[in-house]
Amino acid sequence: MKSFVKLVNFEINRFAKIYWSLVAITILSQFTSVFLTVHCYISQANGIVYHQSLPTAQLAYVKHYGSISFIDCFGTVWFMGPIALCAAAMVFYIFLIWYRDWYGKHTFIYRLFMLPVERWNLYLAKAASILLMVLGFIAVQIILLPVEHFFFNAITPRIYRMDMTVADAVLSFPYFNLLLPGAAIDFLFHYGLGFTVVLVIFTAILLERSFRMKGILLGLLYGFLSFVLFWTPDFLFEVLLPGVLHQQELLWIEVATTAIIAGYSILLGGYLIKYKATV
Repeated sequence: MKSFVKLVNFEINRFAKIYWSLVAITILSQFTSVFLTVHCYISQANGIVYHQSLPTAQLAYVKHYGSISFIDCFGTVWFMGPIALCAAAMVFYIFLIWYRDWYGKHTFIYRLFMLPVERWNLYLAKAASILLMVLGFIAVQIILLPVEHFFFNAITPRIYRMDMTVADAVLSFPYFNLLLPGAAIDFLFHYGLGFTVVLVIFTAILLERSFRMKGILLGLLYGFLSFVLFWTPDFLFEVLLPGVLHQQELLWIEVATTAIIAGYSILLGGYLIKYKATV
């Protein structure tokens, strides 16, 4: 167990500089989004109110144009752009975490294979490091939202502001429903499915590393079969046999199917890295 933890820490440290740079970009960019959104709204409002020169002009402006809320800050490239950038970086790193060891300087995978630990730990450590970094990004976003909400309230005049809680803002924004699902089962399913996709890709990469050109076809086939297996319950109970199961029952079947795919990917990936993968 101690060796596994060291491997996970080692993998995370190899990506740490880029990771913390992405976190810094996210923080700066999202606060910029809040500031610019409020600044643009107030500038427009003050311009119109100044020309009307009426005591009730501010109320009239809000009645005619609407108030500003925290959710208005979400729909800008400054706010969602860093989230998309972090997601793209993690997708890229899923491949980089393996191939840099084979194609990097001095073929680093040879040194990893020579470590006095089970090779299976290498597979699990790389997968765990990806999961921890993704959860780290989610944790940063969860911490940021209340702080950004406080900043929004601090710089927005009360007369222009439509008050809403952070939870209401998140639930009202479709993209955040994917990033931060409201129900615990939805959160587990979304991120469990994402982690399973990572495991399937890992296993496909190890198939390619084990069997080279033939392994590319095997990896693609494995990914396709995993996709088919995951969508089988939806196809069966929504297309062929609609109405047989409630939506919640179908969700639990999908959870079970995802767990089967994840478990088999770990077993096959562990077997490949232990007995088939070569330098």
